[in-house]
Amino acid sequence: MKATLNLFPVAVMVGAAKRKGRFYYLLAGLSVYIVVIMGLWFLNIIDARKLGAEMDKLNKQKIELQQQIKPPPAVTVAPSLLVDKEILIAMEKAPKWSQTLSTISVVVPQDVWLSAIESREEKGVKNMSIKGFSTAQLGVASFISALELSHHFYDVEIVFVQKGAKDISFELKAKTRWR
Repeated sequence: MKATLNLFPVAVMVGAAKRKGRFYYLLAGLSVYIVVIMGLWFLNIIDARKLGAEMDKLNKQKIELQQQIKPPPAVTVAPSLLVDKEILIAMEKAPKWSQTLSTISVVVPQDVWLSAIESREEKGVKNMSIKGFSTAQLGVASFISALELSHHFYDVEIVFVQKGAKDISFELKAKTRWR
């Protein structure tokens, strides 16, 4: 006697075998598709890491080159006998504006315009106030990060940023290192 009872006709049983074969082809095709997509994804990740390493290397080179930029030497004037000694001492302590302005001109992005630069000494710390305009908030952000990366400025703070109809006005405050 038969252990199981088969209620399907013989023609249905033959069709089931054909469909089962088609299912295996579909499964094999889907597996190949998934393997190809995952391979492309891994290649993309590897390329992204290579590009990230190259970007880091280029940023380091950019910073090194920016630090190597030296302004032309200041013209020194021989003091005459009429110049008071106190004036000479004050001139020696005065900041080197050519170096500072040179640094600012290198780090200002294309879409940022400066309208005022002021310098004050408060409690022995030399502060600089920078006012300007930008067409995008990203310009202000990149200007702030560039100032912080320069060796002339530190502790860059935003005093205000105000969005107007056509542009964004801002004021920054930074502590300076006079050289």
